[in-house]
Amino acid sequence: MQYLKEEVKNRIIVAALDEFKEKGYLGASIRNIASNADIALGTVYKYFKNKEDLFNSILETVYNDLFIAINKIIVTDVNPNDKLIEIKNKILDIFKENSKELLILFGKSKGSKFENLKVEIVDSLYNILKKEVFSRFEDKSLVKDPFIFYILSTTFIEGIYTILKTQEEGDKIGILIDKLIFLSFHDIESRFKEMSQNN
Repeated sequence: MQYLKEEVKNRIIVAALDEFKEKGYLGASIRNIASNADIALGTVYKYFKNKEDLFNSILETVYNDLFIAINKIIVTDVNPNDKLIEIKNKILDIFKENSKELLILFGKSKGSKFENLKVEIVDSLYNILKKEVFSRFEDKSLVKDPFIFYILSTTFIEGIYTILKTQEEGDKIGILIDKLIFLSFHDIESRFKEMSQNN
């Protein structure tokens, strides 16, 4: 009997992941999830109080894993480039096991308690760039407005999301994110110098 209960719960979760990935938190319907899981609508409510409870149950662990890992990486005593690579590696590890959950968190969680995930990651990256990359610049006057690092952070995280939602092969994803890191941050001080000379 317990096996049957777990099997039904798993069918709900599988159907819910597909529904949330396709329609997002706000557009998803418990009725559709029940139908796609081939169970009665009332059965869903035996396992989950409501849509919010179902969404949180599916995504909470992945969200926490990602943020605990990122916060640990941020406080490590390694150079900023290595931090970016470690963050990339953690995202890839999570993506291998929980690709749907990660894509939902990144792009389909509006209206839920996770809707600010990308903003939170951008803020973390911005702090790395502002405090650690900019602080290593020999000539601080090259950066007239540190807000440019926020723009770089936003563009970088959007780039990662685009790669994750359009690619399926893990090795290719890793290579593309490595290229994105290189294009975004390699020799960044020299590039700021070049910009300041051209202005």
